[in-house]
Amino acid sequence: MRNINFEVLIIAFVAVSFLWTFFKIIRVKMLGVEVDAVVTRLEEHETTDSDGMPSEYYEAYVRYQTQDGRTVNTSLANSNMFIKVGDCVRIKYIPGQEDYPVLAGIL
Repeated sequence: MRNINFEVLIIAFVAVSFLWTFFKIIRVKMLGVEVDAVVTRLEEHETTDSDGMPSEYYEAYVRYQTQDGRTVNTSLANSNMFIKVGDCVRIKYIPGQEDYPVLAGIL
């Protein structure tokens, strides 16, 4: 019984983390400023699922200029497998929270 409660706790934590990230992305998409950014690098990460199967994902880093002229270098909160280093992409960010940009047009 104790193991079942622990599993439920883990599932709940994962679900809440997913929802929190999803709502942060939606907030940026609704309230954010849209600008151009350049993909500066891609970092490959490996993870394993609950069955121990490995999978890979890429974290994209971009450089962009804010409305007030500051240059920001940070990773994207969301990404896709089609972007590559050197690509110009449209992003959205919330002024004052420039380190959490998202790709415009992708959920």
